[in-house]
Amino acid sequence: MKRTLSLILAALLLAFTACSESPDNADETQSTAAPAAENTVPGTEDTAPEETAESFDPGLPERDFGGRTFTFMTKNNATWSDWKESSIWSEGMNGEVLNDAVFERNNYVAETYNIELVEYGPDSGKLSSEAANAVTAGDATYDVIMPPLNVAGELLKKGYLVDLTQVDNMNLEQKWWDERSIEDLSIAHKLYMVSGDLSTLNHDATWCTMINLQLIADYDLKKPYEYVANDEWNFDTYRTMCATASRDLDGDGDFDSDDAIANLTQNENATAMLVTFGYHLIDKDENDLPVFTLDGDERVDDILRNVSEFMNDKTVSLNYHQYGSLGYHLLTTKMFEENRGLFWITNLQMVIRLREMETDFGIAPCPKYDEAQQNYRNVVWFVGSYASIPVSVADPGDSGFILEALAAKSREILRPAYYEVALSMKYLRDEESITMLDLVIDNRAYELEHAFSFGASSAVENIVLNGKDPASTFASSRKMIDKLIAKAVENLEARG
Repeated sequence: MKRTLSLILAALLLAFTACSESPDNADETQSTAAPAAENTVPGTEDTAPEETAESFDPGLPERDFGGRTFTFMTKNNATWSDWKESSIWSEGMNGEVLNDAVFERNNYVAETYNIELVEYGPDSGKLSSEAANAVTAGDATYDVIMPPLNVAGELLKKGYLVDLTQVDNMNLEQKWWDERSIEDLSIAHKLYMVSGDLSTLNHDATWCTMINLQLIADYDLKKPYEYVANDEWNFDTYRTMCATASRDLDGDGDFDSDDAIANLTQNENATAMLVTFGYHLIDKDENDLPVFTLDGDERVDDILRNVSEFMNDKTVSLNYHQYGSLGYHLLTTKMFEENRGLFWITNLQMVIRLREMETDFGIAPCPKYDEAQQNYRNVVWFVGSYASIPVSVADPGDSGFILEALAAKSREILRPAYYEVALSMKYLRDEESITMLDLVIDNRAYELEHAFSFGASSAVENIVLNGKDPASTFASSRKMIDKLIAKAVENLEARG
């Protein structure tokens, strides 16, 4: 399904741009910081970014590509359901904030460098095979591929992706590329997929704590924002609050989806919580190579045992994956909307899905494990979208040029549309949550395990979800994990 960027609305866009760049709107268009809250969360003043002007100049030379077509392969097809890519293409202005930001960005880059942008979206499940087929055939049609992280890993293992650190015109030190994705996803100091402002899907895929503010008031609990301000937002605090907030509504003596359950959860939290508490499923050694380090760590064992006990305690937790066809997020969404869930640690996209919820809700970062943990860590799930360049392109530098131009303009236009308008002003209900959003987005963690499936996730899930012993489970899994890591590193080194 190819769609070519139309310039029919260029005149209208110029008029729109002129209005948006007028003196009356100058401050708004030059800042990506969240709007200042009148009632700032105490103690978080230093963590909220200052509303200051910043440069969005990518530093690229003037260039005329002579109308050349640049094609992006993305997961834009509707079969990707909630996780289809919507940040790369727009047919035209329609008054929807994110759509119009994408259209404005694309028109600017298309006109500035005289290019034509095209997006192609294979059906779900076919992105990896179609990208691989293009590479093996030497087909240079696709200048950029934007797969989810697991598909990026599949392509990388086959040697189909370019090392972005060597691509001309890409400056990975710029703020429109997420430095955490660069640090966490590099291998041997090479980088093949990167997250940034080009797409909003990785914002959606970031884990956070959803808070039902009505239940906070009903149970006379402190808002988590106060604990964040005092650096007391940790697992013990979270569990203590949950212990007071479940109710057997139908009086049958059992706790299930017909009741009010304090902690709404899901299978993914078996691994997400370990990352939240300061660990990588697959770490890296001094040579920036993947390595498995979870076994033999007493703190890791304690964390996994505690998370397992908490997630499997039906008096405080409900895992929607245990409800079969009634499960998926629709069950816990319904419970949260009906004020039958105090907290829900899940992806940030749920904020948008709950836009019809009548009760006020807020967000906070995922809690730390204890006072020894210095920083918050909010895992980015693999379902997002990552910029990569296939080795079949004629000139990787040209792909890098357009990626840099689009990413820089995205920082100026798309990020504010998502971050400040779509979330902060339209969906979140309290000003404290706007400050919390900074802590969520600015403390993200990416996982090599999500890209390569070495087996660490399966081991951790078995421990947490099935109550298995950490030491014996890691011992039985270690040989295979190390084997898969060694094979992946060998393949990458063989391909240079």
